[in-house]
Amino acid sequence: MGSLDPINLPGAGLPEPALPVLAVLDVLDRDGLPRQTFLVRAWPLRIGRSLDNDVVLADPHVAAQHLDIEPAGAGLTLRVGASRNGVQLGSKQLRGGESVVLPRAGEAPEFVAGRTCLRLRLPEHTLAAELALAETTPLARRLVPVLLAATLVLAGLLLRTWLDTDPDGFARAAGTVVLGAVVATATWCGAWALLSKTFAHQARFGWHLRVFLFASIATLAVSTLPGLLAFALSWPWLSDFAFVGTIGVAATALYFHLLAVEPARRHLLKWAAAACAAVGIALTLWFNVQRTDQFGDELYMNHLFPPGWRLARPVATDAFVDGLAALKSTLDKKAKDPGRGDDDTGAGDAEE
Repeated sequence: MGSLDPINLPGAGLPEPALPVLAVLDVLDRDGLPRQTFLVRAWPLRIGRSLDNDVVLADPHVAAQHLDIEPAGAGLTLRVGASRNGVQLGSKQLRGGESVVLPRAGEAPEFVAGRTCLRLRLPEHTLAAELALAETTPLARRLVPVLLAATLVLAGLLLRTWLDTDPDGFARAAGTVVLGAVVATATWCGAWALLSKTFAHQARFGWHLRVFLFASIATLAVSTLPGLLAFALSWPWLSDFAFVGTIGVAATALYFHLLAVEPARRHLLKWAAAACAAVGIALTLWFNVQRTDQFGDELYMNHLFPPGWRLARPVATDAFVDGLAALKSTLDKKAKDPGRGDDDTGAGDAEE
């Protein structure tokens, strides 16, 4: 008779019951999604690059025994081993030999070992709400807003071209504008799609196209409406500071473009867009002062619209002339300034 395989005998060769899961360690990707997950069934948890660790990381910037995590009272202690790079926990940098207590309540802590982002999740940690899946919209319904936005942008560009061009040259100018708009849109959105594909693994060309088109419509609006309102209400400061709205639209578009590249860093991207807007406005104000000695963008209101659109009451000629008297002292002062007048030129001519 043949011998029996021990694995077939009752009670022999059965796997031992698995220990309960105490925590989960996620290795996060750039977009904040788990790339790899480890189940923690016992403490302490040893993390490093050598094979005798519980979690082995193939990161050359991680030490052989990079860090340990073990229970300590009501929390967990994260202790950095013999590492020259240490561990980044939020805004705190832990060096080799230092330790910190990780709370068991609240959000799951995230920390960086080398260039690897890790997240330790315990049963007591708050679980993020389920994210809704993007609805599958028919292609026709997705194309309609894009086509409408593209039509509005082209109409606005053609209207501006018609206003600024002689009738004889409008056809050639319109063709140049349309071709330039198509090439610029494809180049801009294609570059952003390449960045999204590189960092977020999704091109999302349609997203960048919508952002570009809607930002273009908003730019046309904020560059036209201030001049119209300034003319209608006699508020020249509206068109004088129209650049604030344009810079705001550009910063908002930058935020939504970057959102497709780094979707897990919304707060950082908001601060970056706000900082770009603040720097852009500050630089524009500085250049205006250097150029015209005033913060505004225009020396005078040069937007002429149909007279019927004007809502402000007309000013009498005598009152207008009397109002110019206040400018006399300012103009006299600028005329005496040798850096602004023609005194140097005149002196040179006299010497010759």
